Amino acid sequence: MTTARASRLLHAAALCGMLCFTTAQAQQPAARLLEQFTHTAWGALDSAPVDILSIAQTSDGWLWMAAGTGLYRFDGKRYERMDSVEGQALLSSSVRTLYAPPEGGLWVGYRIGGGISHFHNGQARHYTASQGLPAGAITGIARAPDGVLWVAARDGLARLAGDRFVAVGTEQGLPARRVRQVLFDKTGRQWATILGGIYSRPNTGAPFRPAWPRADLRALALAPDGTLWASDGDNYYRVWAEAPPGEPATRPVLRGANMYFDRDGNQWLFRAGGLERRAAGGNGPPQPQDLNGGLPQSFFQDREGNVWIGTSAGLNRFRRNRLLTLPLQTTFNHPAIAPANGDGVWAGDRLGALHALGPEGKRRQMPSASISALSRDPDGELWAGNSDSVWNVTGKRAQRYPLPPEARSYEVQAMSRAAGGCLWVSVVREGLYLLKDGVWRRQPALPPPSPDMADQFPTSLIEGADGALWAGYMRNHIARLHDGHVTVYGAPQGLELGNVLTLHRSGTQLWAGGERGVAWFDGTRFIPLRGVQGETFRGVSGIARSTAGDLWLFGTEGLSRVSAEQVRLAVLTPGRAVDYERFDAHDGLPGAASQLRPMPSLVLADDGLLWMASANRVNWINPARIARNPVPPAVLVQELVAGEQRYSPQPGLQLPESTDHLRIDYTALSLSVPERVRFRYRLDGVDRDWQDAGARRQAFYTNLSPGDYRFRVLAANEDGVWTPRETTLTFSIPPTFVETLWFKLVCTAAVAGLLWLIYRLRLRHVTRQLRRRLEVRADERERIARTLHDTFLQSVQGLMLRVQTLLRRLPPDSDAYQLVEKILNQADQVIAEGRNQVRGLRGEQTPLNDLPQMLGELGKALREEHAANFALIVTGQKTPFTEEARAHLYHIGHEALLNAFRHAGASRIELELGYAVNSFTLRVRDDGGGIGEQVLANGGRPGHWGLPGMRERALKIGAALELWCRAGMGTEVRVCAPGSVVYRRRPSALRRWLRREAA
Repeated sequence: MTTARASRLLHAAALCGMLCFTTAQAQQPAARLLEQFTHTAWGALDSAPVDILSIAQTSDGWLWMAAGTGLYRFDGKRYERMDSVEGQALLSSSVRTLYAPPEGGLWVGYRIGGGISHFHNGQARHYTASQGLPAGAITGIARAPDGVLWVAARDGLARLAGDRFVAVGTEQGLPARRVRQVLFDKTGRQWATILGGIYSRPNTGAPFRPAWPRADLRALALAPDGTLWASDGDNYYRVWAEAPPGEPATRPVLRGANMYFDRDGNQWLFRAGGLERRAAGGNGPPQPQDLNGGLPQSFFQDREGNVWIGTSAGLNRFRRNRLLTLPLQTTFNHPAIAPANGDGVWAGDRLGALHALGPEGKRRQMPSASISALSRDPDGELWAGNSDSVWNVTGKRAQRYPLPPEARSYEVQAMSRAAGGCLWVSVVREGLYLLKDGVWRRQPALPPPSPDMADQFPTSLIEGADGALWAGYMRNHIARLHDGHVTVYGAPQGLELGNVLTLHRSGTQLWAGGERGVAWFDGTRFIPLRGVQGETFRGVSGIARSTAGDLWLFGTEGLSRVSAEQVRLAVLTPGRAVDYERFDAHDGLPGAASQLRPMPSLVLADDGLLWMASANRVNWINPARIARNPVPPAVLVQELVAGEQRYSPQPGLQLPESTDHLRIDYTALSLSVPERVRFRYRLDGVDRDWQDAGARRQAFYTNLSPGDYRFRVLAANEDGVWTPRETTLTFSIPPTFVETLWFKLVCTAAVAGLLWLIYRLRLRHVTRQLRRRLEVRADERERIARTLHDTFLQSVQGLMLRVQTLLRRLPPDSDAYQLVEKILNQADQVIAEGRNQVRGLRGEQTPLNDLPQMLGELGKALREEHAANFALIVTGQKTPFTEEARAHLYHIGHEALLNAFRHAGASRIELELGYAVNSFTLRVRDDGGGIGEQVLANGGRPGHWGLPGMRERALKIGAALELWCRAGMGTEVRVCAPGSVVYRRRPSALRRWLRREAA
């Protein structure tokens, strides 16, 4: 074999994987990386590091970057410049290379001055030339299949053996030159790029030998199929361990500065100012991507599958989209879409072409006029409409039907099949038409609910399960047309959609979407669909039900998915809020649903794919195969801030005394969509339940008391995968002296003593005032007693003496003598009673006899004076009264008996005394003429104080006095007093003590 022929064969072998790209490019337009990935870039304006040389992710989830300005870490939301790792200081801020082993920890290689550091479990180990490490900048760190760590440095290659590095030099066949990179392939062969060439050996025990091509190559890249590539800075070459026969001339295969492969085998090739991605196996055209002029320098794929590119201008992230954009050269202008038979969709817009689209891109194109609406009827026939006509498409043929003259120049808004092969067509401003047998029939306009709705036209049309036509209108109205009858639904029937944008039928169930939300029809009225946390699903112009029964809504806020189970629960329990999943720009959907036309903006293809149209793009998603992130986020408590002081989350953290408010900063290391990470936390001893913090990464607490606390936090990623274990932070707030238990006890005792002193002083003051009042009252009683004795009783006594003089002049056996004698006896009783009252006023208590006996004797005495029978009735067990209660009860009974005998004109009078356990009752009944109504209304006779006195005495003992009277049926006076007031019982020890204190 000649040298030239060998060279051609090797070159052909290297290019065989690239030929399919050329073929694919001839069939499809050049694919763009953003059609499959969401690209996010951070630069200096975002506080991101620049000149990123190396990227690594530690086992705890942090993303680390070695930059020209130092070491940084990133949690997806915030960058932190690190001068230490796990509390251990770096040797230098001039870092060059990073390596994060799977068991945890971080290796940091330095640039200026060299050296390497290992940080793990809060410990640091530094290696320099004194530990055998070659001098100069660390350019590469790799681990061999046997677990040994290898380091490439400016002055050589070395491996870690115990606590020291062992250099590999000329005795192993490796020249003493600058080592750029060290790599191990799948077979265990070791490769090293040095200044001037590439060397390899089959294992670490064999000597190094030069590899082919023999040139100054760098940036080794190992492909998934075991192919090794190397670059000279501008081009990439295929690398072999041995030179081919004849050592043919080398030729570059690809242009690029650095090459990397992700876990799926896709190739990422760096170029000045951008990069190029090629699918695994060389399938499909290359996908270029500009990096805003930044020079790509480092590559990393995290555990969630995101690709990170570090450049001279900052950091770039490529996250695989869930909603894919078709790779088309055509730019749509508000496309209308409809399902195609079998799979894929039809798409047409105002630019005048009808496209058949599939997930792979454009399948074919048909010349067409501009399109404002597309619709496929249940028979699979496609209908299109614009401002001039409507037409149906069968195969490659189209049959047109010009619009009526009055409807031309106004676009077709919506279309729907009618019975008998007819077609319903809504034309902007002109209203609803029926196309039947090629003839247009204009339908009568609906009666406008208000004058400003006279020019309404249906914004959407759908055929009901019973063949009726449902039409949605602007200003919150939906009409149902069936057999010439029209039923209009609005706000009174539960409709709250504003402008109705779309109608969708799933089986027999009707759904409606509008600018203000979504609703479903229950047969009589529309029921709104609400999401959790007040979500209303605004601006929905596309509705679809997947084969799994999930409800999909395309609106102004993105694409929403409501699971079949949530839909079922919402229908069973109207008003129940549903959980939902939202897809938006973070998932590769940069646009929003149309709010005017074309509509619907979302359709379900026959193969189960969902297609949605925005202003200039057509996207699709496979509901059965949505990419999910199964990695739960790692949650870290970053710091605790109390006042102006910041504290690291260390075990046994103790805050200063008097700390009553603080802030706890936490984060979650989820790098795919950190904006959707959700948190919940609780502080034991303060929060009764978990607090939903949403996306907030801080917790605030005020009015904290001294004690021990435990803060717990959990997080969920964008797919709702929660961390299996909560992250905790324990801390304590010691009490000040005034907050200690001893101080509180002393204060309690002092307060109790002070209260006791105040009580004694108050008691003494009250006692003094009471004595003074009693003395004044006693003086007044003595004055009244003297007045009664010296005036009233003496006057009565003098009157009796004159009556006695009269009595001696009367014949002893005369009636007048007997009468006067009785008067004198009664006067003696009056004087005796007066003397008793005087004794009472002077404080000389005259013991009263038993109450039944006293009132019984009074009744008998009155019976002798008046022609009336008297009866005394006593019930219950007699119980002693208090002196005050017995006196008041006696006088009430006395007054009642006097009134009965003197004024009632009764033939029978009864006195009943009832002793109960908890009460005492006194009744006086007669069968007399009763009391006049005027007397009852006034509460007594003018100038007489009997009844008012009885009421006053009853109030003093807490008794209720009732007076019952009816003409011709007599009178009853009833007094009911509580036993706790009138009965005399032995006082409690506390009362006896208080009485002793008061005395």
